[in-house]
Amino acid sequence: MRKFLILGVAALAISACSDKGADADGDGKISNSEANAEMSDGGAMAMKPGQWEVKISFDKIDAPGLPAELQGKMKEQMGKGIVQSSCLTQEQVDKPGSDFFGGTPEANCSFDDLKRSGDTMKVAMTCKPGGNMVIKSSMDGKFAAETYTMKIDQSTEGTPMGTVKMTGKIEGKRIGDCPV
Repeated sequence: MRKFLILGVAALAISACSDKGADADGDGKISNSEANAEMSDGGAMAMKPGQWEVKISFDKIDAPGLPAELQGKMKEQMGKGIVQSSCLTQEQVDKPGSDFFGGTPEANCSFDDLKRSGDTMKVAMTCKPGGNMVIKSSMDGKFAAETYTMKIDQSTEGTPMGTVKMTGKIEGKRIGDCPV
């Protein structure tokens, strides 16, 4: 679940990106080096540093291989949302790094789309964390200096439950200064 929350913060980092998208060589794929260049090339993010709270919730979950009772419990729990708090430093705002993308080496993520226009953004990525599992996520939404809201559609293939599809939202808000 931490990866999902990181993706919410990752999307905000994209506010530093130019409107042309990250596919610099025009091959239809966004490599890690293109994503890193897009992040380091865009200047300061439109976010204020401080303590941020990120909530992710899913209002639609389709897990066909999961028994109905367990699927109901999963929907109830995920519908309430998961909240995580983290500190965004001035350094991270001034020079965002690739860590904002949430693509840790073990997640093996690549970007299919990465665009920003004004106060809106769109991100699509595929992660292959191991085995037969493939996670495809697409997010789009609006952001401001102290808040953001994004819709997320996610499909996870290669699970014991079959292909799991989820739709929800990610909401972030600045809740104050970072603890000392």
